[in-house]
Amino acid sequence: MELGGSDAFIVLEDADIPKAVAAGIKGRFGNAGQVCLAAKRFILVDGIADEFEARFVEAAKALRVGDPMDPQSQLGPMARADLRDQLHEQVTKSVAAGAKVLCGGKPGEGKGAYYVPTVLSSVTQGMTVFDDETFGPVAAITRVSDADAAVEAANASQYGLSGNLWTSDLDRARKMARELETGGVFINGITASNPRVPVGGIKNSGYGRELSHFGPHAFVNTQTVWIESLANNGAKSTGGDQSPAPQR
Repeated sequence: MELGGSDAFIVLEDADIPKAVAAGIKGRFGNAGQVCLAAKRFILVDGIADEFEARFVEAAKALRVGDPMDPQSQLGPMARADLRDQLHEQVTKSVAAGAKVLCGGKPGEGKGAYYVPTVLSSVTQGMTVFDDETFGPVAAITRVSDADAAVEAANASQYGLSGNLWTSDLDRARKMARELETGGVFINGITASNPRVPVGGIKNSGYGRELSHFGPHAFVNTQTVWIESLANNGAKSTGGDQSPAPQR
């Protein structure tokens, strides 16, 4: 049972910033941001935050919003107007709590439930765009001092579906991945399902897994059959452990 998420997209000081930005744009704004396994909370260490933020905002502003039937469109409308309105409410509440709008922050024009690609900075725990799932084209940026603070911020969520980690130090990445409270961690890439590996979450992101050999287990009834040993029936105990062993 997969119940959505608020995936963290952690960028450390030794990350490939242009590549991370391109992946972050794709991971956040694909399908108008309406993806459970999508980057939603961008957690940046101070050393690279300015560069990442500037590049990310520039790329978000450049997205072509329009008719999804037009091959030139890069971002279409949301599924329903009420979902668009709920997303806008999350944004306005967060701005009232101190978040800053770097681009977007308002519904789009035209027929359909459009929402302008939005990037918010100065996002902290307690704001709706940090605490709740933003199921639309809104990226929330949180700055932290170092890798330890990044893990702490990523784990400060009721969700645990997936996450992304960008760094050139793979040994550190493996260690951090074990510290992240989430069903999956994708290092130097965006989250994607693959039939070879299980997909699923923890916390309020649900339970169980799909895909891999774990997936079919959800559809299998496991039966236990226990047969007491008959070898010593009626025999006099000669001491020692006479507990019957289970037979297969």
